[in-house]
Amino acid sequence: QGTSSMADIGSLELFFRKKGESGEPLIILHGLYGSGDNWISIANELKDYFQVYLIDQRNHGRSPHADDMSYESMAEDLHEFIKSQNLESVNIIGHSMGGKTAMWFTAAHPDKVKKLIVADIAPGKYDTTSPNVKTHKKIIAALKSIDPSEAKTRKEIETQLSRYIDNVQLRMFLLKNIERKEDGCYRWKINIDSIEKNIINIMSGITGIDIPVHVPALFLKGELSDYITDKDIPLIKEIFPDAKLVTIPGAGHWLHAQQPKIFIQKTLEFL
Repeated sequence: QGTSSMADIGSLELFFRKKGESGEPLIILHGLYGSGDNWISIANELKDYFQVYLIDQRNHGRSPHADDMSYESMAEDLHEFIKSQNLESVNIIGHSMGGKTAMWFTAAHPDKVKKLIVADIAPGKYDTTSPNVKTHKKIIAALKSIDPSEAKTRKEIETQLSRYIDNVQLRMFLLKNIERKEDGCYRWKINIDSIEKNIINIMSGITGIDIPVHVPALFLKGELSDYITDKDIPLIKEIFPDAKLVTIPGAGHWLHAQQPKIFIQKTLEFL
């Protein structure tokens, strides 16, 4: 159960789902290629404690497409969403790209954020030659190589994707972005062209903000992930002096899906 709706965001309308009717508001922001739907199982575990808002960020899920994918614009989307829901202040969980949106928003509007949880992303810039950036470029090329409208079945699309991406878990995650239109044809829900055009923006760091940001923050790192390394800790502490860093054992970048019980436990302990 829960509600779903569209919220007016200036020229955009961001799609969201809501789980839970009592407690403080908790907004969850998904990562690149994701959507709020990826977080429904987590939201169902938290809805007895919070009013949980699962937002589809621009160019993702059921939210509209736009050429601009800067963190400044995505943070402003979030600001308008909070105003549209008449929320005074919120808790935020942001994963990967959503974590950077959450950090940017928190720095711009610290009075609006009670507590911040950043899941497996650092505030710094990711070098264009890094393995993570190369992986994203490979994913984008794979998605662009496939025309879902020509496929008769989802299995056919998966077979095509498997030629480029051999990781089954990643492939299944990406295929959640396929939907079937009323005419029976398949299509990508995400705006692949905009993501490709903005990939350097998406990999950029949190810059041009007033620091330090004195909001309680928890950074959750996947033990098997290299998105947060020891060299990132000084910058985390510089921007968020009150931040705590906790490592989730046995988890990679998608730590909430790989170790959901530990993720829920650490979230509840902090919030």
